[in-house]
Amino acid sequence: MRFNNIDIRSENDSELTETIRSESSHIIDMYLRQLKFYDNDNCKKLNISCNEKIRHPFIQSCQNGYISLQMPFHSSHFQSLSPKEKSYFYLNLIHQSILFIGKQWGWNLPYFDFLRNDIISRNYKNQWMYGKPFQFLSENKFASLRVVQTIDRAVISLIITQNKKVIHKIELIKTEPSFWIYRQYLGEIQWISRDCLKVYDKNGKVIFDVTQI
Repeated sequence: MRFNNIDIRSENDSELTETIRSESSHIIDMYLRQLKFYDNDNCKKLNISCNEKIRHPFIQSCQNGYISLQMPFHSSHFQSLSPKEKSYFYLNLIHQSILFIGKQWGWNLPYFDFLRNDIISRNYKNQWMYGKPFQFLSENKFASLRVVQTIDRAVISLIITQNKKVIHKIELIKTEPSFWIYRQYLGEIQWISRDCLKVYDKNGKVIFDVTQI
């Protein structure tokens, strides 16, 4: 099975769960985009429960690849952290959780060490091109959407290349860094003319209308 999903929640506080999920979503997104997936025999989704009543981690349940892991947590210390410190906290929480289950199942732990260190070395900056480039007719001219995700924002830009050289970079929108927020601005590009294009969502609604490229 493919491990490619993570959720972090509070074991005892539903309001805190909402906060944790909101604040950790960008780190989970960064982590899973780096990981893509990890083939193994035990886990396809890791559910991490932050529990203030325990001192040591333990697997609460393991059914059909859905792992429920209890991890020690101290909310009083957590609440005072800065956004960057919280990002570091969530990354370490994910890493320590994976090390705990990975030791039991013989995972390639140095690979996960590399993922953690790579995200830190990038200063929590995640950058990628969304989907495939869209070509204008028979010309060697392409349009793509680029996402740059950091701790506090996601920036979506239109990148135009011709003969593999970038000729235009147009910032379309800045939004929150969580995937469930910025995903609404990702869609299919269609050239209207040589100097005009539109970006459509899955329902055919125009998200962006770009002219005079």
